[in-house]
Amino acid sequence: MPDSTTPPTLPDASMLRPGAGPLPLVVAGRPTTAGQIVEVPSPASPNGGRSAVHADARIVANAAAAAESACKTCAALSRRARAQILRGAAGYLGEHADDLAVSLTLEVGKSLRDSRGEVQRCIATLEAAADAVAELGGREIPVDAVPVGAGRLAFTVWEPVGVVAAITGFNFPLLLAVHKIAAAVGAGCPVLLKPSERTPFTSVVLADAVVSNGWPAEAISVLNGGPDVAVALCEDPLVRLVSFTGSSAIGAKIAERAGRHLKRVVLELGSNAATIVEPDADLELAARTCATGGMAATGQSCISVQRVLAQSSIAADLAQRIGAEVAALPTGDPLDPETVVGTLVAPTELRRVADLVQDATAHGAEVVTGGVVDGELRPTVLLGVREPARLCHEEAFGPVVAVMPYDDLDEAIALANSTPYGLMTGVFTASIDTALRVARGVESGGVHINDSSNFRADNMPYGGVKASGLGKEGPASAMREMSVEKVITVRLPA
Repeated sequence: MPDSTTPPTLPDASMLRPGAGPLPLVVAGRPTTAGQIVEVPSPASPNGGRSAVHADARIVANAAAAAESACKTCAALSRRARAQILRGAAGYLGEHADDLAVSLTLEVGKSLRDSRGEVQRCIATLEAAADAVAELGGREIPVDAVPVGAGRLAFTVWEPVGVVAAITGFNFPLLLAVHKIAAAVGAGCPVLLKPSERTPFTSVVLADAVVSNGWPAEAISVLNGGPDVAVALCEDPLVRLVSFTGSSAIGAKIAERAGRHLKRVVLELGSNAATIVEPDADLELAARTCATGGMAATGQSCISVQRVLAQSSIAADLAQRIGAEVAALPTGDPLDPETVVGTLVAPTELRRVADLVQDATAHGAEVVTGGVVDGELRPTVLLGVREPARLCHEEAFGPVVAVMPYDDLDEAIALANSTPYGLMTGVFTASIDTALRVARGVESGGVHINDSSNFRADNMPYGGVKASGLGKEGPASAMREMSVEKVITVRLPA
């Protein structure tokens, strides 16, 4: 448990500012600095770096024990009480929106404009989760439809699964944490949150947001740290479910470790998203949407528009249109309110994405705009990307849109399905028959008609197939993932 001498005041938005001191852990609703202090550089500002305290296996075990002790208390909270906590947390984020947005930009490198959008999405997600709590209800089972069920009534109820470990990626530090914490609160589950070690700051504030609105303090911990913390969470016997957002490679390791202990997992993983554009499409709309969908959050999104599959007769024209849209987007200082495309989270990521662009050009792709200039990666649109270029099958996770020609729709669907991933797909066409043919033919968790792969409404079911994950996010769906459906039968009087 945390040091009893630690003041009970939880970290608030004032802790997000540079110079505020090391970011503490939150263990069972109390802050503690009992751990290793690690420097966290800022990709957006040389003076924006901060430091954070990292947890260890002992701290994780203490947090899990406290969470387990709070299971009955959380489960006993009425749906109305859970919804009120979530609405109160939404209001809390609204009051601190400016500080949260600046911190997100300092952590991730995305533009301040994108960070402000992330905060507003968090508020909307918490409000949607509050509405979804009332939907977490059971159903009647018609057991008398079979002979053995005669004279009986049966119904189901949803009960909390127990302690949830939530492990989030760096690209949307606050939004990913909100999705998992909102679902856990809505389902009545204590939650142990491990943010990315690259971006630990804003997620810590969520503990104050829910505890100050009535969530039991023991039922939330925020455990900053590296892979060792994730391993400890996966292996702790008190954790019943692990919800992870991140790369497919790490997701496979999470599933393997959790599976050794028969824990449930929800995995929201990587992608190499495709958006198909047919000749009858509104090319102006397609170009604008693909450009913004490829550059939003500096491309650091699993559903970012990476591959635009364009019919051969329009591919060159569409690539030029997308290139013009991208070239017009203001780039530069992420903290400048006018900037649209910021930077990536770390220099290593810049080099990795630059290598992908150079690999594509080495295999014959044409740079329409951007590329690697004087060793610096710029927002990029490529035309004629083909196998064996790595962009065809790897996830870029950066500001790159690759336009790939195809001859007929069967080829386009085959190309969309040609990667290990299957998260979201877009299609632009004026034909409902074509749209539905794509919707039925592609292997992905969702299809957006006359929109790009980058569309996401935070209240919709969200998740992928193949290497893109298991289970569903979105408040209503995630609450069911974090719940157990129990069947109750009653023998009726004769």
